[in-house]
Amino acid sequence: MKLLDTFAYPWLLPLAVVLIPIIWFDWVRKSRRATLRYSITDDLLAVSPRASWAVRARILLPTFRSLAILLIVIALARPQRADELTKITTEGVAIELVLDRSTSMQQRDLADASGRAYTRLEAVKHIVHDFIQGDGDKLPGRLGDLVGLTVFAGYPDTVCPLTRDHSHLVRALAEVEVPTVREEDGTAIGDALLLGIERIRNIGRQSPEQHDFKIKSRAIILLTDGEQNAGEFKPIEAAEAAKALDVKIYAIGAAPTHHTIDRGMFGSVRQRVPIDEGTLRQIADATGGKYFRATNAESLADIYAEIDKLERSEIDELRYYQYEELAYQPITIGTIDWPPPLLVALILLATESLLANTRLRRVP
Repeated sequence: MKLLDTFAYPWLLPLAVVLIPIIWFDWVRKSRRATLRYSITDDLLAVSPRASWAVRARILLPTFRSLAILLIVIALARPQRADELTKITTEGVAIELVLDRSTSMQQRDLADASGRAYTRLEAVKHIVHDFIQGDGDKLPGRLGDLVGLTVFAGYPDTVCPLTRDHSHLVRALAEVEVPTVREEDGTAIGDALLLGIERIRNIGRQSPEQHDFKIKSRAIILLTDGEQNAGEFKPIEAAEAAKALDVKIYAIGAAPTHHTIDRGMFGSVRQRVPIDEGTLRQIADATGGKYFRATNAESLADIYAEIDKLERSEIDELRYYQYEELAYQPITIGTIDWPPPLLVALILLATESLLANTRLRRVP
């Protein structure tokens, strides 16, 4: 908050320069005494008292009036203290991250630009972290947005509700692991999408909308490395629900097109990675989103960078001032609290009038 001192009507200040000389001119004119021609002044000096303190103090009268006029002019010019305030309103995006954690995500076949291979889950966790927090390069981060995390294998689970506390979100992301129980494994894409849609649909009840934050759009970023083989609902059914609620789905297939299977003494064989690209493209198109295929860590980072550009928040900054009128309020200068200028002016005029009609009264 920045403090500014200003006047509402500064053009009135020159009035003091005009009025104060008039006061002193009038006082000098009235101070002139009538002269009397007299040849000998010794006798008059003998009976005339020396100028008393009251005579000398009469200069206080125009001084008080000048100060009063000065303060009145300042009060008319309306001195103000302006508190500069900044209100930032964010039209953010509600993003639900729906990540596949099935055991196939342990495949170490997503390499970065240097050729170092990561498991699919490792690569996804690293890039999603940068998508949320920013990497200082391609990804600026989702500051101010609501971001939630749902993971799935044979069953979906929300590990972090939609939140603007991204530090909590990335901690939850770091703890995501593949299933350790065979019965929990699988790829329930449809069920996971419906859970993500439900979390976005209920965001108004979970986190009431604040005056400084409004939801601009709602989106789901689905990432999987396979095809549906578990769950109760089909992905296209979830897409229809998302479309009805105006939720976009960005679908990502994260796996190489082929991977090599070592058969020991029988050599190795290249096998196609079974990603249902047709279904993923269909659910993205149905909701106004887009389908992407990532075959390595670098292309996966590029995909999140593109989605980041498609779904950006809008931040409006409004500057305004709250004015405090100083003519009618005490003014603090240093460590001293001074009375309001208008009150001081009235006291000076009252004092000047009282003295002019009592002790400092002049009799012609």
